[in-house]
Amino acid sequence: MPKDAPPNGGAPRESDREEAFARVSGMQAKLHRWAAADPDRRFDDLFNFVYDPATLIVAFARVAGNQGARTAGVDGLRVADIREAGVPGFLNDLRAQVKAGTFRPLPVRERVIPKPGGSGKVRRLGISAVADRVVQAALKLVLEPIFEADFEPVSYGFRPRRRAQDAVAEIHFYGTQGYHWVLDADIEACFDEIGHVALMDRVRRRIKDKRVLALVKAFLKAGVLTELGENRETHTGTPQGGIISPLLANVALSVLDEHLHGPWKPGGTMSTEYRRRRRRRRGQGLPT
Repeated sequence: MPKDAPPNGGAPRESDREEAFARVSGMQAKLHRWAAADPDRRFDDLFNFVYDPATLIVAFARVAGNQGARTAGVDGLRVADIREAGVPGFLNDLRAQVKAGTFRPLPVRERVIPKPGGSGKVRRLGISAVADRVVQAALKLVLEPIFEADFEPVSYGFRPRRRAQDAVAEIHFYGTQGYHWVLDADIEACFDEIGHVALMDRVRRRIKDKRVLALVKAFLKAGVLTELGENRETHTGTPQGGIISPLLANVALSVLDEHLHGPWKPGGTMSTEYRRRRRRRRGQGLPT
């Protein structure tokens, strides 16, 4: 992989793209392997992966391939505008800002849409500037392999190579194994109400690199430009619609997953058929 992004003008060559994807895939495989091998490992020296030219090329490709590529953030720029001006030059400038520590995310542009079902409730989406989306995508490429090693295997939401159909198949499987109860619950305004302090504490359990932590926090604190043109600070939550938001939500919700599945882990009160039968004989419900 070239040490620097391709020269200004046009778009990255196909050979550069292929080499970038291969390099990023190798980096992700190593991070995931190290994280899985040592659950207590805290990763340092990750920041250089975030601004690596290969990571930024892959990140831009992900952003450009998303459905929202034609939507502009508060700066009014769309992916098409950046392509017209030259993707390599855009990535070079963005890389220099991130590397120097001068990159600052812009406030997200708020868009309010009605929730389906005719309830009258609304969902608030946050549309980031394209440059911010690219950096978020780069962050996700680096962080996701690490946290994926920690997530429970029964978690399906917003995870790579997992679909809602996989969760349905799992439910059908357990239905044939003598399980008859399903708990249906919803976390109200989950993306909007995630506590920044608790989330960052959870991220720090795996990430030691202060520059990466500062970048994650900067996106959480970027603020919102409302539909009425008002600037609003963000003291809680991560923007629904942000590229890195689903990963951060999963990091926060992994605490709940671990709590609920703790009794079924080795040594837990529900870990063996004998222990489960004993609880049933005593008229005890699920542990809390």
